[in-house]
Amino acid sequence: MTRPNPFDEPVGPVTAEPQRPAISREVDFGPKVLVAAVAILVLLVAAILPWTAQGATGWQVVLGAPGVSVLPRLFSIFALVFGVAASAAAVMTRRWVVVFVTAAGCCVSSVTGLWAIWSQNTVPGNGPGFGLVLALIAVVVLAGRWAGWAFSRD
Repeated sequence: MTRPNPFDEPVGPVTAEPQRPAISREVDFGPKVLVAAVAILVLLVAAILPWTAQGATGWQVVLGAPGVSVLPRLFSIFALVFGVAASAAAVMTRRWVVVFVTAAGCCVSSVTGLWAIWSQNTVPGNGPGFGLVLALIAVVVLAGRWAGWAFSRD
């Protein structure tokens, strides 16, 4: 006579694995959010400084000032969209998806910023303006901060 194995059938009703709580979809920034806030402020200040050898400011580059090549304009748009707008949206919503998109956008903005500085070094003139370099540094800091939060998800 064989005895039934107690592990063959469950004792009670089988329930599905519990849903992840809504809090797991949110990111806890902690005190390091101050670094992102300062970088956003630096990016906004950099937008009023000269970006090109002709003296065009960041806002003039965004609005399409004559004589500005396409790479600084692309960087200025990416920096304002992802560095300022998406960063503000990520801080306000604290959603992981928004944080991830912001991190990816800031990383792409960092690459376009390097291209923008390179393009200003290849044209005749004094090279890139101080505002362009400062904006690139701010976007790189934001990319690192947002990537750290995006990849810290459980």
